[in-house]
Amino acid sequence: MPTPQHAAAPAAPVLAAPPASSTGTDASRLLLQPDTGARDLVLWGSSSMSSEGGGDATPLPIRIHEHLALSAAPAAVHPFGVGATNSSHTLLMRGLDSPSLLTIGSPDPDTARVQVTLDPGPAPAGPITMPGTVDGVAGTLDGSTGTWCFTPDDGSTAITGGTFTSSLAEVAQDARQVLWMGKNNILDVDGVLEDTHRMWEATRSPETDTLVLGHWCTEVDARGSLTGDAVADVNSEQASRYGDRFLDVQRLLTGEDGLRCSPLAPLQLLDQGATQDALERGVVPPLLIASDGIHLNGWGNLAVSWAIVRRMRELQWL
Repeated sequence: MPTPQHAAAPAAPVLAAPPASSTGTDASRLLLQPDTGARDLVLWGSSSMSSEGGGDATPLPIRIHEHLALSAAPAAVHPFGVGATNSSHTLLMRGLDSPSLLTIGSPDPDTARVQVTLDPGPAPAGPITMPGTVDGVAGTLDGSTGTWCFTPDDGSTAITGGTFTSSLAEVAQDARQVLWMGKNNILDVDGVLEDTHRMWEATRSPETDTLVLGHWCTEVDARGSLTGDAVADVNSEQASRYGDRFLDVQRLLTGEDGLRCSPLAPLQLLDQGATQDALERGVVPPLLIASDGIHLNGWGNLAVSWAIVRRMRELQWL
């Protein structure tokens, strides 16, 4: 019989030459090969920055920090907005103010938690809490119960006082930041402007690393009211100071272009009588306001998120 013939082994595949130009989109290439040099983003402010009210009106809650986290990936987004706080609380959290910490009474024998006061320093407000150190002793400063307390990380180490410095300064050191601070003490126009500018100057590159959000008017801030005038004064000065690094949220939520933006288009806001009535008073339309009357609802937060992302792209942060 003839010797069986074996088929020749297939040749090894030849690798194709790399394409002359990259395939896919910038976004898809970034997804598969993240830019490890992307800078973190820190969000500072009060209840608007923490998206309080964002669970109203929309099918799903809209939180600004969640939208920004998706857009900024792989960079981390740190949401440090705390409701009911004013601009001096933001400085404390950022580590720009380091007050003396004085203990009151004896520490808890199990946790070393002790009631304290800050001198000088703001009274507690809202659910404020932050990590920090007291003369090198690490722990947590907590004002969420209405009084300041400090709990050392090591329960066997009690403090007797010292200088408190927020550890959030370390998180923010090399990050870019978005500021939406000062609405709760808006009548102190000069104080809000000064505190905001201190935050501006604290970044690695002050001329490029901050986006300041303007304040917007609720029904209690109607045109001609004390708070309405204060909002206008702060917004006007910050627009002049910061240029394209100031985002005019009042204009976004009361101007024709903003109310017709793609996230709000389905609402047909300008066709609503309630919208026109609100615009005559210089306040944000009710269809963008949460049920408490003082915060944005999901639709309002969606518009603000869209505007922030668009501006960050213009600034080449994304």
